[in-house]
Amino acid sequence: MAAPKAAPKAESGALSSQLALSLVGKVVTATLSNGETVAGELQAYDPASNSLALSLPTEAGTSAKHISVLRGAHVRSLAAVEGASVPPRVDGEEALVTTVEAVKKRETKALAKAAEDCRNVNAAVTNQAQNIYNALRKTMPCEWKGNDIVVMELVTIRGPNYMPEGCEGSDEVSLSRVRKVVRAAAHAPM
Repeated sequence: MAAPKAAPKAESGALSSQLALSLVGKVVTATLSNGETVAGELQAYDPASNSLALSLPTEAGTSAKHISVLRGAHVRSLAAVEGASVPPRVDGEEALVTTVEAVKKRETKALAKAAEDCRNVNAAVTNQAQNIYNALRKTMPCEWKGNDIVVMELVTIRGPNYMPEGCEGSDEVSLSRVRKVVRAAAHAPM
């Protein structure tokens, strides 16, 4: 079996972001400023810090790997290894490539969720009342109206006791369901 040939590489002295990003998920060789050459799968490249993460085998014949983070300033050249294939992932998954846009989208989504979570906290009520609200919110839309909890716009749970007897509403099915959750949450350990 012939050894894999190295693809053309960039020898500019400064790591090219475009080159590094195009090689994410591929087997590469990197020549470092001290002359050392390392080979492994390029897991990630961060243009902001000019760093790359290589997955390197720990022992021949095993699937164990470790991650080595290299500063781009110390990488003299980076090249894809032609004919080399990335070992299959557990469960046959493909390499995960994350873009800056995907990270920003996840950040925006996480911030929106955090803001929503903050809107669902009422600092003026007891921990038990907040726990009852949280239990209700898992399965039913609800909101705070002052110190009262309004569930599905059909049932109101009056504070400060937040007991099943304090539930009011005209829809008997909804009222029964809310009372059941309130009863269970009110007696749950904190």
